[in-house]
Amino acid sequence: MGDWSMPMATSSKPRYLTRRTGRDGWYFIRSVPPKLRGSIGCATWRRKAGKTLNEAKKNAVEFLKETDQLIREARGQQVMPEQKLLSLLPMKNQFPKNVDSHDLAQTTSREFIRLDDPENINPHDEELHRLTKRVLKGTTKTPKTADDLLELATLSKSPAPSTKKEWERNLGKLMEHSHKQFITELTRDDALNYRKHLLTTTAASTTKTRLRYLSGLYNVAVDEGWIQSNPMEGLNKKVTSKARVKKVVRLDQADERWQNLPKHHQLLWHVLRWTGSHASEAAGLRWEDMDLNEGTISFKGHETRPLKSAFRQRTIPIHPKLMEIMRSGSECSAGNSGLIFPWAYNPNRARWAEGMHWNDIIGVSPKATRDWAASCLRTKEVNERTIGKLLGHSPKKSKGSGTYSSVGLETMRKALEQLE
Repeated sequence: MGDWSMPMATSSKPRYLTRRTGRDGWYFIRSVPPKLRGSIGCATWRRKAGKTLNEAKKNAVEFLKETDQLIREARGQQVMPEQKLLSLLPMKNQFPKNVDSHDLAQTTSREFIRLDDPENINPHDEELHRLTKRVLKGTTKTPKTADDLLELATLSKSPAPSTKKEWERNLGKLMEHSHKQFITELTRDDALNYRKHLLTTTAASTTKTRLRYLSGLYNVAVDEGWIQSNPMEGLNKKVTSKARVKKVVRLDQADERWQNLPKHHQLLWHVLRWTGSHASEAAGLRWEDMDLNEGTISFKGHETRPLKSAFRQRTIPIHPKLMEIMRSGSECSAGNSGLIFPWAYNPNRARWAEGMHWNDIIGVSPKATRDWAASCLRTKEVNERTIGKLLGHSPKKSKGSGTYSSVGLETMRKALEQLE
């Protein structure tokens, strides 16, 4: 079987730094957010960062600070007077006791606010003045930021790290697109405009996924009483994606080519091949999850690899062919502990088993092993409850009990031995 250990780490190109053809040294390149290009006056920042990589890294830190400041200033130019007023709410107790509502309103607007001529009052100025009075009286709710919502959702939902990353990314994009400072300001029109933007820039299936994340977050805000209704609710109903027929690929060709995979990928291939588990589940296994004496593998959640549902946590038999491979591997001796595949974790995205381009090497993706396992066992007429227990499926609601607790280890062992 050879050595399954992780290869030596290699340094990768730092973010924002690149080489330019025909020129010496390193260059700092950063894209300006599309909505701010008009006020900033360019689409991309480019400048030489240094002759050596170390020099460029040091200068890149300063360049990032400078461009971050430019972005903040540009976004500040787009903040509406109402947003500026609401942002003052947390500091309400610091206002002078004799502060005038008209003066406070004027500090948030570039235009002169005239309230002394009842016949020529601008309706917008009048509404701004009323809002100022509510701010001073404390009758307006404190606005909530994206960070407030993310913190609340994290505390109440205890999401997987990867889910939290998606929340942060998608909520940030929504706020940037709508030019809103507070999540409590988002309107239904803002939500509809964002859906339109997604549909013109991403696939329908991607749009649905992103809207689902956002709707879930805003439901948390509704439950907390921050807002009366969810502006993102129901946006997926009119988004249709083309149904695709899943094509199950046999693994015969891959069984002949697996040795072409990188050495440290080969054991992971065998685990996926003979368990039908999710790639992220298998990649996050620890040596202590493998019990060669009992002939079992335990899929358990841990700090960097939580499982998505209670049904994903399971103990299944080791297939005879996988057992043979495990016993022949030098790393599989008793006493090993810790992650088996630490190289498969991306800490920046809190994800496991990303970017493994097996299809280019052996003709199938990691996902194909799971599809084949389910298809093969169904062809062998294995009970659906047994398949569900083996693969960690959530049980479908039916006349049954809705659990797989009655499926024993020996039943699973007999079923798994039919996987070919």
